[in-house]
Amino acid sequence: MIAFVDGVMVQAGREAVVAVSGGAVGLDLLLSERGAGQLPAIGERVKLWTHLSVREDGWTLFGFPSLDERAMFRLLITVTGIGPKVALGMLSGADPVMIAGYLRTGDEKALTKLPGIGKKGAARLVVELGQRVPADMVMTDESATSMPAGPLNEALDVLVAMGLQAAQAETLLQRVRDTQPEVADDVNAWIRAALGGMGAPGR
Repeated sequence: MIAFVDGVMVQAGREAVVAVSGGAVGLDLLLSERGAGQLPAIGERVKLWTHLSVREDGWTLFGFPSLDERAMFRLLITVTGIGPKVALGMLSGADPVMIAGYLRTGDEKALTKLPGIGKKGAARLVVELGQRVPADMVMTDESATSMPAGPLNEALDVLVAMGLQAAQAETLLQRVRDTQPEVADDVNAWIRAALGGMGAPGR
């Protein structure tokens, strides 16, 4: 099993190529749209967590910028009818934290807005995964569902792109939500407040 790839970017995008072993080997990886958006420039070093899919028609290596995204991918493909490409499409439409929230709260309407998911697929996902979503992948505050999804989602993406782990970024944003509700729909305010909280006592 290939756990991760650590090398140099040769080709960016959803069909990325990473050179390893000093450039002697190049690996093809498929990423979600969101994952591809977090890749560094060509020639720079990159580390991607991976999942190897082995089928009769070939082997496919999927890449993920975070362990959370890979964990959600692996959870999704355990559901009948949800193959690797559909799971990757879902992760292109929403980050792992948001998908986890949809599953845990049974938000089938939100799931149907993700690429490749119809009403039957959404219902199956909720039934099979609603209680299997890892607790650390979901907002722990019961009132978290009232957070503005758009601005929060955008702020989370920016913080992760800046190098923060998804779980750390989520925790910081939750604290902002609890202590500074005035940030409302201002994405930049969410980000500034979250980064400011990193240096606060007890953080």
